[in-house]
Amino acid sequence: MQQQNPVHVALIMDGNRHWAKEHHLPLSWGYRRGVVRITEIVKSAIEQNIAHLTLFAFSTENWKRPETEVSYLMQLFSRSITHYTPFLLKQEINVRFIGNLNALKPDLVERIMAIQAKTRNYQKLFLKIAVNYSSRDEVIRTMKKIPPCDLQDYSWETFRQQLDTGNCPDVDLLIRTSGNQRLSNFLLLQSAYAELIFVKKNWPDFTKQDFECLIQAFGQHERTFGK
Repeated sequence: MQQQNPVHVALIMDGNRHWAKEHHLPLSWGYRRGVVRITEIVKSAIEQNIAHLTLFAFSTENWKRPETEVSYLMQLFSRSITHYTPFLLKQEINVRFIGNLNALKPDLVERIMAIQAKTRNYQKLFLKIAVNYSSRDEVIRTMKKIPPCDLQDYSWETFRQQLDTGNCPDVDLLIRTSGNQRLSNFLLLQSAYAELIFVKKNWPDFTKQDFECLIQAFGQHERTFGK
């Protein structure tokens, strides 16, 4: 059987807080190390000719975390966009943020819109970052876009183009780190036939080699899609 890499990989980057606690470090250290890990995995995705990579960065439920932690994460998002813009441009990565961005502060939204505009013509890797995202919220927001008179003629292909992920292919492989075995309201519709892999390592310890092994394992698995 010929090795076939996934077209769309989704990642639930779980375990930043657990990593910090295990190493007796402030939570911020776990998040900062997690951001650095992202660049390594993004490079690996390009090397393996993966077309689409979607990262779960912040869910709608994460607002329930302590205010200081949420505030730090928002600042980290903002600083990371600025810091990694040269990297994204050099690697010719098309960046899009998905989720309900209306709840974010205007200065962060401005940076998001700026990096999306700068990278919109790139096609080496389509990188989507889910911020203030939940699949159920995505469905509700999508339904509000559709005139009631049009619903009768809607197919899945038509409907999915209105989702946050747009024309992006469905998820082939979904990976979650930290050992938790749940989807946490992430890309539920897009992952209907995804292969699911749950890794015990916390996200800051998840390496390029780990990622490549999972991609290789995916390629050796025959997918039938119910046939």
